[in-house]
Amino acid sequence: MSDRKMEIMETAINLFSDKGYHFTSVQEITDACGISKGAFYKHFASKESMMLTLLQKHHDQLLQEADAYQVGHGLTPKERLIRKLKVELERSVEYRSFFNVLFTEFFPNEDGEVNAKMKQIQFALRSWHERSLLEAFGSRVKPYLGDLTTVMEGIIKEYLMLILWQRQQLSVQRLARFIVQQLDVMVQHDEEIRPVLPADFNHASNELEGKAAIQHELESMLVEVKMNAVDDGEAANAQKQQINTVEMLLKELPIDTPRDFLVEALMEYLCHFPSSREKSEKILALWKEWKGD
Repeated sequence: MSDRKMEIMETAINLFSDKGYHFTSVQEITDACGISKGAFYKHFASKESMMLTLLQKHHDQLLQEADAYQVGHGLTPKERLIRKLKVELERSVEYRSFFNVLFTEFFPNEDGEVNAKMKQIQFALRSWHERSLLEAFGSRVKPYLGDLTTVMEGIIKEYLMLILWQRQQLSVQRLARFIVQQLDVMVQHDEEIRPVLPADFNHASNELEGKAAIQHELESMLVEVKMNAVDDGEAANAQKQQINTVEMLLKELPIDTPRDFLVEALMEYLCHFPSSREKSEKILALWKEWKGD
């Protein structure tokens, strides 16, 4: 992303924080940047498209940086979870002004591309949280993974409110470790836990359309495949191939013009895995419907 494009977005967020998104014009953004409207539209189709770019940028940056701790670094699974949460908290604090605009000017029950993108990212983030918890605590949390994820997200949300809106000076490193410690207590004493949420709680793709629904289904599949870890050599290799295929699709789909031949080839390959054939066929059907085939 070019320096000029970043400058326009950062300037716009500052203006949105002062005046509000809906009361800030493109002209005011360009005046503050010292550029023409033509220069703005060279980078963004509209003010709304700029918000969509900001949303995707934050989401991608968060996952890329946090998932850098997925392997290596000599960390235990729980230590990796602490590092991931630390990154999530740090980025949320860094984007304080941006989130303030989102949460005060875009309401969940409203229509619009920004709201649809927010919902898509919310589902993707929840799937990422589920995967992270599963990797940290193992398959024992599978029966109540939805509840464990909800508890973790609730804790994150409440502490972020203290940091962002009540200006509490809290150490995100200590907070991330504290959250994982509390979750660990739950897991180590889970003999009497009875799940509250249904097993398919996060399977809400019926609320999404197009690529958003496809991406959500793929995120869900990735969680399910990783939850069913196998030790057998041949089966483990097949599972690794399945995981790699889903991850390749999740990298390709967010592109403005994903390569049709590659997406369809990867989806058809997924249909060969018996354990997820039904879901893979559903995803392929969603893709063809979106493409108009």
